[in-house]
Amino acid sequence: MIPGRPSATALIVALSVARRGAGAGLPDTSLRIAARALDAAGGHWRWLGRLARHRFGRALLDLVERIALPGLAVHHCTRKRWLLDRLRATAPAGDLLWPAVGFDGTGASLSEADPRWRVREYDHPDTLRLRAGIVGTHARLSRAPIELPDGIVHLREHGLDDRVAAVLVAEGVAMYLPPRPLLRALRTIARWPMPPRLLLTALAPITAQGRGFSTDSGLVRRWLSAHGEPFLWRCPPARLERLLQRHGYAIAARWEGGGYGEYAIDACHARAAVHG
Repeated sequence: MIPGRPSATALIVALSVARRGAGAGLPDTSLRIAARALDAAGGHWRWLGRLARHRFGRALLDLVERIALPGLAVHHCTRKRWLLDRLRATAPAGDLLWPAVGFDGTGASLSEADPRWRVREYDHPDTLRLRAGIVGTHARLSRAPIELPDGIVHLREHGLDDRVAAVLVAEGVAMYLPPRPLLRALRTIARWPMPPRLLLTALAPITAQGRGFSTDSGLVRRWLSAHGEPFLWRCPPARLERLLQRHGYAIAARWEGGGYGEYAIDACHARAAVHG
């Protein structure tokens, strides 16, 4: 990230939700937060958000997307819908932990719909500063700034009780974090008295005939680097699943990502399953 600015990739995802979230069946809260984030970010983000509100503007944005990274908005929204469906199928218990929340509205919408959800949002201070102006907090929704990935091991300092059940969502963030500190974070949470259920996404390796994130796009690499958010690693799904299993996790479900080069895993720890 560029110091003093909110995450550019989080704002790109917000633009995807503003454009295609309704068609994917995302909650109204998610659409509202995305639109407000783009407006609050100002500058070209505000103008992109305004284009997304109108049919002609969306058609223009679709044209730009086809040139830069075809299918991006649909991919973002389909990913969010899969995570939402997995969470809706879960009986709310304990905390919903959302590091790198960006301008996502899933946790906020769940806490609004069911008082049993207790949502804890975390992100870089610059991103949270913008989010705080558009999303309020209440008794079931709290927020704290952390630096990732090391901040995950210090969540108890922000009021987390690691002895109770929790779900940790790491959506669209792991690929931007250094692998070794990320692995240390995984080892730490796997040693919690009650390790959280994990819902996480990761990038698959580049392929010759791939599309989306599975291609080696120079344009995408330059844009990410210019905004201080380059991709740092990729991993085949089976390899990541074996890593999680070595740390006591069982794989409950996987979303293949429609061949776009990003997948999602839902994993539950054996120790938490025994207590549950």
